[in-house]
Amino acid sequence: MMEQISGPIPSFVPMTFAPRRHHVIDGQAGPNKRILEAVARALYWEDLLDQGEFASISDLARAEDLQPTTVARLLRLARLSPEVIDTLMEGAQPRWLSLYWLQRNDIPHSWQEQINLLTGDRP
Repeated sequence: MMEQISGPIPSFVPMTFAPRRHHVIDGQAGPNKRILEAVARALYWEDLLDQGEFASISDLARAEDLQPTTVARLLRLARLSPEVIDTLMEGAQPRWLSLYWLQRNDIPHSWQEQINLLTGDRP
């Protein structure tokens, strides 16, 4: 004979909470949406500049209603290596990595140096 259960059934789902609005699924931090959106925007802006849609970063910033320094900082993300972008899309970036960090710190030109810096322990 089956016993009747009244009320909620307790359950346990292993998960960890990650800082800076990372999504947590099955205990794994997911992609950082803010970083991915910034990378996509940077690649789009770089394409607009390359096609001559805007003569300068200042013109682009004016059209986007942003400061030129903000646009310049975000445009650096268009130079990220494909491996780093793949890591970001998989959500396998280090927990310390944030859009704020990417905007405020120098990103190496060398793709290998980027991989070493942005996929490992905190610098």
